[in-house]
Amino acid sequence: MNRHSIVPGALQAPAAQVAALFSVHFMADMLGGLLPGLLPVALTHFGMDLGMGVVIITCMGIGSNLLQIPISAVGRQTRSPALLILGLAMAGLIVLLAVLPASTPFAALCLLMLVVGAGIALVHPHGLRGIQQIRQIASSISVSAFMTGGFFGSAVGPWVSALLVGSLGLRGLYWMLLPLLLVMFALPACRIRLEPDQSASAVGGTSGGTSPRASALSDAVCPWSFLSLCVIATLLNTGTITIQALLPSYLVALDHPLSFGGFCAMLFGAGSAAGSIAIGFLVQKYRTAPFVLGGLLLGIPVLFLYFLLAGQTAACLLIFLGGLLASSCFPILVSLARGASGSLPMSTRMGLIVGGSWGIAGIVLLGIGQLAARFGLAPVMHLSWVFYLLALLTTWATMRRPRVQSA
Repeated sequence: MNRHSIVPGALQAPAAQVAALFSVHFMADMLGGLLPGLLPVALTHFGMDLGMGVVIITCMGIGSNLLQIPISAVGRQTRSPALLILGLAMAGLIVLLAVLPASTPFAALCLLMLVVGAGIALVHPHGLRGIQQIRQIASSISVSAFMTGGFFGSAVGPWVSALLVGSLGLRGLYWMLLPLLLVMFALPACRIRLEPDQSASAVGGTSGGTSPRASALSDAVCPWSFLSLCVIATLLNTGTITIQALLPSYLVALDHPLSFGGFCAMLFGAGSAAGSIAIGFLVQKYRTAPFVLGGLLLGIPVLFLYFLLAGQTAACLLIFLGGLLASSCFPILVSLARGASGSLPMSTRMGLIVGGSWGIAGIVLLGIGQLAARFGLAPVMHLSWVFYLLALLTTWATMRRPRVQSA
């Protein structure tokens, strides 16, 4: 066998395709995560206060999350990865912050963030369609891998932007174009194809050649209805987005350097990603509910303790543990949504459970930001674990006993 036949085959292997889609989600959410890490510099450069900065973050959140719902209906039958490439290109427009003058109108910044967010929105439901096309790998693993890419991206984004902008100014964002182009070229190289949209009956079934192992989680009886999963995910993501968006600025206000704020935000996301991967493997053998309930139950006091000790450098270990326990179950909620009771087609479910939950969380963040601008970040940061507590209570209250299936 010659060399030229080995390399394309390796790139088209299921594991390589999952890795490519992981990279797409990582890149999109890393670009979205750049703004919180550079926010203190952006506020100074463009002459804004914290409340205005949160409005800009919210515009990106609305674009990247709420727009997933209508965007999930675009190109439902197309199998080309062109939508993913377009989404990455639009998300990459965030580097324009490096060239915009300090006199740029506030409305123009909001519009730019909305466009960037719309690009990120394209990646999510259609990236999940790409994952569903890969039938040789279990859904709980492939979906968790894809969602974990987003966790890693949003985690690394604030740290990368804090390092680049802290040392090179806003022009340091230009360095983001290199990995962006590499990921865009990886999609056609790996022959990524998207799964055509399916009806609800097809979503929950095993027809169409899906292997029993690949559909093990989605075909299991889900302990929650689709509506319950959406409510749980919204509360969970509100706690998560509060930490992701405001933690760097909070730590800078505590006299930590900008790079340390980005580093702690990265640790939180890295913990979330590590927990997601572990849960994705464990639910192959064990029930899902204990991991969702147990993670929240243990993670809430860890985060409460972290915000009491955040002024201490060593407390950064607690934020990693908090992410590992409290926010890591979200990818499993997404995977469960595929087979939960309901009549919506797959892409709409994915748009609602991912984009809808994050979008509503982003709108809530707008109010949280205004509270922070008025009362300070210190008391407001505790709202994160309050929302996790609400998610825990909702998870417990809406859980139903799985029915015993006959052989």
